[in-house]
Amino acid sequence: MSLANKITIARAFLIAPAVICLLLGYRLAALFLFGFACLGDVIDGMVARARDEITTWGKVLDPAADKALYVALLSSLLAMGELPLLPFILFLVPQVALGLGAIVLRFGKQAVQSAKILGKAASFASFLALGFLIMQWPGAMILFYIAIGLTYIASVDYLLGALRIQSNVS
Repeated sequence: MSLANKITIARAFLIAPAVICLLLGYRLAALFLFGFACLGDVIDGMVARARDEITTWGKVLDPAADKALYVALLSSLLAMGELPLLPFILFLVPQVALGLGAIVLRFGKQAVQSAKILGKAASFASFLALGFLIMQWPGAMILFYIAIGLTYIASVDYLLGALRIQSNVS
């Protein structure tokens, strides 16, 4: 297993402690763990590129770890009554669609899309918004709606990419 994939798995192990800290009211600790997981996301990509260890497994595992992190923390905020249901659902829909689309593309066409600039922008906005939500800082919901919008735009971009792959493979 590549070093980059080990880093991705390690950051996935930070999800449960971050959620537990958030639920117990240790927001700064939750933010620290969340930030460390976000930093791991940057590092695993840099390591994969620097060591030429970009793998199909990594292309699937990395966004899965991101989505698990987002959904776990947002679900916690929802359960705590700090996040309204509608924006939670609006965020969740493209995440599930992207995940299912990646699975269909991977197993149906034996292809995986690499990360794209719009996807990275949506991830950055999501990380930022989630940090603000965890700490209950002003502007958190505005940032979250921006992240939702970017996620929908990125989803369309990935869909168009999948359609291109579909037409090239068929």
